[in-house]
Amino acid sequence: MRHVRSGMKKTFPVLTLVGLLALAGCSSSDTGSEKPASNGEAAPYAPGDARGALDAGGKATDGYAAPPEGVTATGGPVEARSIIYRGDITVRVDKVSEAAERLKALVGTSGGFLGADKRTADSGEAQAWLTIRVPAKEFSSVLEQVAKLGTEVGRNTNTEDVTEAVVDLDTRIAAQKASVDSVRRMFTQAKTLSEVVLLEKELSSRQAELASLEAKKRNLDNLVSLSTINVVLIGPHAPAPEPPKKKAPGFLGGLETGWDAFVTTVQVVLAVLGFLLPFLVALAIPTTLLVLWRRRRPTPPAPPAA
Repeated sequence: MRHVRSGMKKTFPVLTLVGLLALAGCSSSDTGSEKPASNGEAAPYAPGDARGALDAGGKATDGYAAPPEGVTATGGPVEARSIIYRGDITVRVDKVSEAAERLKALVGTSGGFLGADKRTADSGEAQAWLTIRVPAKEFSSVLEQVAKLGTEVGRNTNTEDVTEAVVDLDTRIAAQKASVDSVRRMFTQAKTLSEVVLLEKELSSRQAELASLEAKKRNLDNLVSLSTINVVLIGPHAPAPEPPKKKAPGFLGGLETGWDAFVTTVQVVLAVLGFLLPFLVALAIPTTLLVLWRRRRPTPPAPPAA
């Protein structure tokens, strides 16, 4: 009985510690339910500071579409929203290389930077694909200046309200920091080796989760503060890129999607067969010769019966 009681005394603190960590983990996970950010296309309006597009009465002041009256992503004031702006624009220019250099200078002046630059030098059919990142408040201004580099062929802009995602991440980060601090306090009070090992593992896990949340928050902040514009510059005789086709809704849309998937599958199967065919031919020749040789080899006479 003394051995049993001493064993229970040793294991009771560890079990108590495991229970406390489990409760702390549950309380942390309760606040960690991610809410997807709303995503949808909308008519373009002044980016960055959303107040620039509305007057005191909540109406558009610059001809752009205003959001529905009284409707916000989180129910808070309009200026508190976090919005990601993206744009695509195609411009026909006389000289692609000169227009690309002017675009780079424009991006530098606006406080942005060039994210990608791909060009083809084909005289009149030259093209350039550039991805630029500019401050959100300069989004509309830069887009208009890009259009003035030549003749605008096409444009597409869309917005994504990520206010709920930002608030959710801030809440989760605060809860995770409190959880890490709690485990650290327990770590300083640990008395046995089993408690130290358990707390080290738990602390490492929670610190990794905190680092992951902070990385997501930094990425989201970057997308909000710097808007992305994909610019295509085409020469005088280069064909304009075709806009993406929209799938028809309902049965016809499903049929078209299924047919595209079927064609893609057939192409993949044919590609695999084409890759394997040389190996199959190389294996078939010696296999065929071996079979013919076995068939033509004389059969030994059966031994006489005793």
